Amino acid sequence: MVPLPPCQSKFLWLEPLEFVKVTNAPLLAMWALTITTWRGPALTDSHRRGPKPTYADALILLIAFIQAAWRFSYEDVIDYIRARPQLALFIGCPLNADGHIRVISVGQYWARRRALGVWPFLFFFIGMVWQLIRAGVVTGCDLILDSSVLAAWFHDDPDAAWSFPKPWQGSTWGFKIHTLLCRWSSLPVMFLITPANRHDCLWAIPLLAAAVACYGFQVLIVRADAAYFTIPILCFIRYVLGASFFIDYNLRRKGKKAVATLFFIDQWRFHQRFRTVIERHFAWAKRYFGLNNSGYQGWVAITQHAALVYAVMLGVALAAERYGRLDLRLSRKGVLATKAL
Repeated sequence: MVPLPPCQSKFLWLEPLEFVKVTNAPLLAMWALTITTWRGPALTDSHRRGPKPTYADALILLIAFIQAAWRFSYEDVIDYIRARPQLALFIGCPLNADGHIRVISVGQYWARRRALGVWPFLFFFIGMVWQLIRAGVVTGCDLILDSSVLAAWFHDDPDAAWSFPKPWQGSTWGFKIHTLLCRWSSLPVMFLITPANRHDCLWAIPLLAAAVACYGFQVLIVRADAAYFTIPILCFIRYVLGASFFIDYNLRRKGKKAVATLFFIDQWRFHQRFRTVIERHFAWAKRYFGLNNSGYQGWVAITQHAALVYAVMLGVALAAERYGRLDLRLSRKGVLATKAL
């Protein structure tokens, strides 16, 4: 896509129609569903008796993308699209025989979104990352690994678990999001949702391998905290990826000793300070993008929500880049309209 002319105003404040256009969301949704054709469409059997399926899977994915971007409820996002025919036509809502636009009902949208599963949302997120790679915003040469606990909204969630307590924080009933972040752009490039009691080091190699396989990154540096200081992870980074690692070394663990000069310690602290980028990322994602305010139950629904939230973060950065406002690439308030009216 040709870059748009720079915006001279302080903020962009894009409405949903413009945001969907500038991020190529319709084409991206169709691509994600084409990649996952082995999954089968989330439509009922066309040979059954009664009304035939009307709404495409790509439409469901686009409605979910708009819902996550403006943090609509199910009812609000359907009412918003129903009140804006131009947006409804652009995202693929069909027409009746008399020429009127048909918008999916709230109940059918909820059921169809649940039936889509995880893969279309994951590939939609991957497609957003690819657009930023082609735009030169995401490089993937300097990656950061970390995780954050997401509190579950339901006490009887069958897929949640208790996290391990920390000295400054008790246990949390919920999930854990393991994220691989591009340091230079502060944007996620791969993620994974697990119950909160899963250890971080188990998912480091799968995340790194998936990122390299999907994007072809030439990784130079991998940063992480002491939870990832294991021999398999270090060997994978050094001998498989051919990269350097800056992983914190926790001397409190039994049997660990270190002998180093003050110069070495100062250099180690200098390189470790860049890891705080991912802590700010989790804070932004939870506070401004609603990562921890899903209101959903189950691993599938939580993974869908996380993929959409991360896709919105990437879409905000992509819109800022195409309007020549890279200073707003991490600002949801500066790129999206505060209220989609």
